[in-house]
Amino acid sequence: MKTIKFFTIGLFLVSLTGCSPENDIKNSDLTPYSFYEEFVSVTEATEGQPLDIAGWTNFAQAGTKKWRQGFYSGTKYAEFTAYTPIIPDREVLNIGWLISPAINMDVYENEKLAFDCAQAYVSSASNSIELLVSTDYDGTNVLTATWQNITFNKPPLDFDTNFDFFSSGIIDMSSYTGNIYLAFKVKGSGTNSSLDGTYELDNIRIFDKK
Repeated sequence: MKTIKFFTIGLFLVSLTGCSPENDIKNSDLTPYSFYEEFVSVTEATEGQPLDIAGWTNFAQAGTKKWRQGFYSGTKYAEFTAYTPIIPDREVLNIGWLISPAINMDVYENEKLAFDCAQAYVSSASNSIELLVSTDYDGTNVLTATWQNITFNKPPLDFDTNFDFFSSGIIDMSSYTGNIYLAFKVKGSGTNSSLDGTYELDNIRIFDKK
């Protein structure tokens, strides 16, 4: 079950759960979401299968591992891991991208981004997750697009918090105009036990915070 985690940002205490963004909704200075993905199409029957959502790109840059559907105790999310229990199927390098559909940044002003992220059995910073943004991705050619790395609050590399969802924090996206694409890129290794951890994503949303 997902766990509530807290972050202090400046003088404000932000509390977000991995299950729903109800704290955002209750905040009167937020307008409706311009983008929101909570992976509602995932089911218990499809858990572990490659993630296939209309408009999203699920791309394996290295190795064959892709983002997959995650389901636990009724909660739905996206998941990437380089681990496989079958030793001959383990790959030296895995790089997986999960890229959003085009998001129109001209709908609102003062846009912010937030999402929930969990890790499990990640013991090295080289087993990493990145958030990237592109304004020139054409929906097909991932590696020829220009991608900008965006800083966010990552889950701690602590086995005591395995599978606990943490808030990314509120990320300022107000400088972007036109269409953008969000990408979540994980790098790991199935043959190195220090690099075969798991990352999970949920409740990805862009909203106008005045």
